[in-house]
Amino acid sequence: MKHLRALLLVLFAASAMVVTAGSASASPAPTSTSCSSGNIASGSYASLSITGNCTIPDGAVVTVARQVTLARGATLNAMTASTVHISGNILVVPGATLSLGCSFELTQPPFPGGPVFCPAGVSHDQVDGNIVATGAKTLKVNGIMLNGNLVSVGGGVAVTGPDASTCEQHPAPLNFPIKDNTINGNVMIAGWQGCWLGYIRNVQNGNAIILGNHTGDADSTEIVTNTIHGNLICRANTPVPQIGDSHGEVNTVSGHKLGQCAAL
Repeated sequence: MKHLRALLLVLFAASAMVVTAGSASASPAPTSTSCSSGNIASGSYASLSITGNCTIPDGAVVTVARQVTLARGATLNAMTASTVHISGNILVVPGATLSLGCSFELTQPPFPGGPVFCPAGVSHDQVDGNIVATGAKTLKVNGIMLNGNLVSVGGGVAVTGPDASTCEQHPAPLNFPIKDNTINGNVMIAGWQGCWLGYIRNVQNGNAIILGNHTGDADSTEIVTNTIHGNLICRANTPVPQIGDSHGEVNTVSGHKLGQCAAL
């Protein structure tokens, strides 16, 4: 437990140190922009504030010199065939949803009109700073290059009672997928609630801490097929982290596998 506290302190300290810093080599972008709804056009921005439901559409090329901020309850859908480069951090506040990158994931629920899939191999998205979420509704981060840390504390929506047995059948379940990324820092996902959480096929140069998350789907908390050049620590998650039906493999970990992930 002493080691766990130390790692948590390192993660939070690293995030706090760069929470307002951009890349030293980034050229100043012309304007700071706020989006309340609709599409975000291709272009270079000094910073980007998302206050409503906004999308970076297929084919767009968006660069941000400093920080992207999602306001309370806002949604940024950048899980599209676009190119996004953020030199600073992404900050996600309570109730907001971040979707970034593109891999083999279903990006929209099967509403009328049919599902929309990410074509394979289209993600060129990169974040040079950190992704920091406090009380976010969810994060969906797939197939990106993240040069900093990913820290998510709290958030989601508790799934209890009869809803807990119907997560898999729900037309739009609340999921938390972190998949197919290259992450050059630490990861902490702590205290999130929803239907399903997965940390899958990531290559990470740091520690991964999965702590105190509670999901309604019995086949959840899938922590598989990651290559982690650090420690993998899992504690107090419900259900216990597993391979589940992911058809994945045990994780390759250079450091220690501790707690609930000791066998993974």
